[in-house]
Amino acid sequence: MNQPAAKLDLRTQMPLTAEWVEKKRLEWGKDHVNRCIRDALAGVPGRFYAIEAGHVLGTPFPANHPAAEWQQYAVVNSTAFAGFIAEPGAA
Repeated sequence: MNQPAAKLDLRTQMPLTAEWVEKKRLEWGKDHVNRCIRDALAGVPGRFYAIEAGHVLGTPFPANHPAAEWQQYAVVNSTAFAGFIAEPGAA
């Protein structure tokens, strides 16, 4: 029997990510950041991806994107926090 995935409490389980997202909302605008997160949660690559304390949120950037090397580094080295988001105006 399939069980629904547990809902992630971002502020509790990924506090560094939550803080970073809030800073990006101030820097790049709430609409842009929220759209990137929604897209990534829907499976769109290259919009938003965060790793923190064993939790992952979003969809990785594609292998041909400059962020892909940093994503790989974060995973291989068990980085405590890594966050990636598409810059405004990026395709």
